[in-house]
Amino acid sequence: MRADRRRIIQFILFLIVAINVDSAEKGPVYPGAVIEQKEWKVGISIFRSEKNDPALASAASLIPRLLQDEISGIGFHLLTDDEKDLLVRNSIEKKELESLFQLSSRFSSRDEYFFNLNADPSNLKKMDDQISDAYSALRYWQDSPLPPEVIPDKLPVIFPDPPEGGDLWNIESYSPDAFRKNAGLDILIIGSVVRVGDYFGLRISALGSSGEEVLWEGAGGEDELEDISLEAGASARNLVLGRSWSSITVQTEPPSAVITSSGKNVGVGLWADSTLKPGTYIIVITASGYKPKIENITLTPNELRFINVSLEKVDQPQILIRSEPAGASVRLGSIWLGRAPLSVDQPDRVMSVTLEKEGFRTRTVPLYPDVERLTIPLDYVLVDPVDELAAGRKKLYSSIAWFSFSLAPTVILLGVSQNYANMNFASSSPEDYNSSYKAYQISYGLMWGSIAVNIGLLTNVIFKLSRYLKAAEGLSD
Repeated sequence: MRADRRRIIQFILFLIVAINVDSAEKGPVYPGAVIEQKEWKVGISIFRSEKNDPALASAASLIPRLLQDEISGIGFHLLTDDEKDLLVRNSIEKKELESLFQLSSRFSSRDEYFFNLNADPSNLKKMDDQISDAYSALRYWQDSPLPPEVIPDKLPVIFPDPPEGGDLWNIESYSPDAFRKNAGLDILIIGSVVRVGDYFGLRISALGSSGEEVLWEGAGGEDELEDISLEAGASARNLVLGRSWSSITVQTEPPSAVITSSGKNVGVGLWADSTLKPGTYIIVITASGYKPKIENITLTPNELRFINVSLEKVDQPQILIRSEPAGASVRLGSIWLGRAPLSVDQPDRVMSVTLEKEGFRTRTVPLYPDVERLTIPLDYVLVDPVDELAAGRKKLYSSIAWFSFSLAPTVILLGVSQNYANMNFASSSPEDYNSSYKAYQISYGLMWGSIAVNIGLLTNVIFKLSRYLKAAEGLSD
């Protein structure tokens, strides 16, 4: 019994020492580094050329402006792993410089103290402690601390104006990459134009953190400058977007037709987008008095697609039926019509439309004669990720509560067994000794049984936590 008590005390002392040693090894806690860059800055410079050749000077200004038109609609840059690593390194280096500046400042303060005859001697120890803290912070940031908790996947693209005005940067005789870094640009597009007989010799490239990438190089005539800008712009778009792209232009007849892509209105009569992700798109074109047209288009990487759509006039008004998500089977009453999106003749009375899709609940809604389009959202048959997350949270909290409640009997039984152990130790008769020893054995055994229950409930908490995190990950996906 005394040996058991000794082991318990030794175990508690071991935990206390371990916690203190662990805290001492960790040292002071420093705030984490933060990614401060919030935008991806892109600049386009005036190309270098011979100043005394008007044609070259004109091309050196025209081509950058054409390039700017090609990439100005880009909204976000998708960060590569190398770019994320660079953001992390920059944030940590900034913390290191801040620590170095703080250390230098504290050394200066202490130097001034030595030459101050009226200084309070008691402050010297405080200054030495501050210098020691600054040294610790500097060593921490120099020894590869943990990266920031939040590292963005993409940044909004902006095209900052040069300080001297205008929309094109003038690097003049500066080193282009040094100019890019000093101007705070993530990408700088540069170029040169020279005379090659009756042609222009062109070299267009982009400077970034990973070095220089040539966008276009060769020779062309004055009438080819626009085509050259299109080709160079296509290469630049990959860099600025940080991913592959597809371009589509849809023009309609009549010009009043509404163009919809993936359920969103994207244009009237004309839609052009050169920053789409490669993939399949459902494009719907509708206009009053015309039969709707549905185009299912698959775009490959770096593809330029031009589509002219002429709608067919109809005497019988049409209704466009869409489902969210697309592809649901549509029945008008008991008649199967096809898969959404599709157009049907406007009925002369209210009828019921039924939509069915695997994995979603069947839905029936009224179809009124006076509508032009009908969009029907479908609900998942499976558990909604939001509901699944809420249910997982509720189960996690419940398991934590049961585990917390289970600790109370363990603590109580520990105290009871300790009391019986003290009674046994202070027994003055064989009867008291035997009864207190039996009571100690029972309470001690129950305590370990309660600990086993604690361990089981703790395991349940860990299991529920893993399920909750999995549900949260599914919702983020």
